[in-house]
Amino acid sequence: MQKKVRLCLAVLSVVCAVVPALGVGAAAAQVSGEPEPTRRVATGDKPPVRDDTGPRDPVPGGFADWRALFTEQARLNGVADRLLAVSEDAEGYAGIVADPENHEVRLYWRGTVPRAVQDVVTEGRLAAPVAVLPAAHSRAQLLEEVDRWVSSGQVTGAAPLADGSGLRLSVSGQDTEPGELHRPSGATAPITLENGETFEPAYSRLDDVPSYYAGGRTRNLTTGAGCTSGFAVWDRYDNRAFLTAAHCGELGNLFYDGGGFTPANYMGPVSERISYRDAAVVRADATADMFDGGPTSSSSNRVVALWKAHVGNFVCNSGSRRGEYCLIKVTETAWSGTYTNGQYVKHMVRAKSVEGGCAVAHGDSGGPVFSYTNWFDEVAAQGITSAVGSPVYCGGLDGGRVIVFSRVWDVALAFNAYVMVH
Repeated sequence: MQKKVRLCLAVLSVVCAVVPALGVGAAAAQVSGEPEPTRRVATGDKPPVRDDTGPRDPVPGGFADWRALFTEQARLNGVADRLLAVSEDAEGYAGIVADPENHEVRLYWRGTVPRAVQDVVTEGRLAAPVAVLPAAHSRAQLLEEVDRWVSSGQVTGAAPLADGSGLRLSVSGQDTEPGELHRPSGATAPITLENGETFEPAYSRLDDVPSYYAGGRTRNLTTGAGCTSGFAVWDRYDNRAFLTAAHCGELGNLFYDGGGFTPANYMGPVSERISYRDAAVVRADATADMFDGGPTSSSSNRVVALWKAHVGNFVCNSGSRRGEYCLIKVTETAWSGTYTNGQYVKHMVRAKSVEGGCAVAHGDSGGPVFSYTNWFDEVAAQGITSAVGSPVYCGGLDGGRVIVFSRVWDVALAFNAYVMVH
């Protein structure tokens, strides 16, 4: 059976939150506020091939295994989510880091921390260590400077650093020095550069059938572009659908699976899109499952939750070209920039391979970015792959060590959609 998870904004005194109840442990740590109403629906009759082996990549950070890493990360994220809810719009907030390798949540603040935030810090320390650290700049100030830098045309992207110390700018030049850039008017915060970064939409498992899983190959009849199916949703009209990247298709474009442009492979039309989020909805018979493993894999995991991604988190990409890869760490959560196709995106998540390897390949666009929960056959939806940066060898594929993705949480709100979960 599947449940329908609805996100909504706080209105007056009513707070709407995530997610399905998953019992004790990592998944339960993600729940904050009152649970949303859910609706059970009948699942399709496509027999799943389950895989509970988890990530195949080497385990980072001295953890005994990936289960230990994701359990610790979920413990920290549960606290980070509650802190973000009371901090994000408050004066002085700079950022949050929830890196499982630190074994603590770090909250950065400029000035005096408000009483309401202090109360949540105290409550959060019952679940995980929380460090409150001083910041030189607030997130609000740095976001204003991000817009100035991106509008200046000198950078390919920009984001505030979570510790409030300044900005990280992406530039196309391989050897550009900070002093070579002309500061826009009003931009005073320190900058660090990521050289050689241009960001291309990641165009390009093989031949899925209804009900469609996240992570399968898609083809656009109009453009021929190949992308990847994202997480399943109910759209604003209560139709089954899946998320993908906006650059993968315009409104009304028809999507087919990887089997070719024949009636048997028809998926559905692009029914909604938001360019600056690089997100779109394809109305099709989709369900709450996700392909894992390599690009030719037929095994899958159950989608059981919807989580936010915080700076320091490890996340996994499971695109139809690259396949599953989990040695990816979030570096910024409010990245804005301009892609090589001229598309401007705002408040995206930037992450990169911790080993300098291939994090994402062309053709992964629209596909799932996720974390494992307590169990290796269950995952939490976190992102929709958007772009690839910093080219590296990808085993014959065109890809890079940097991935940019939109948060499913934000996109679901924007589309007034429900995320399908088991």
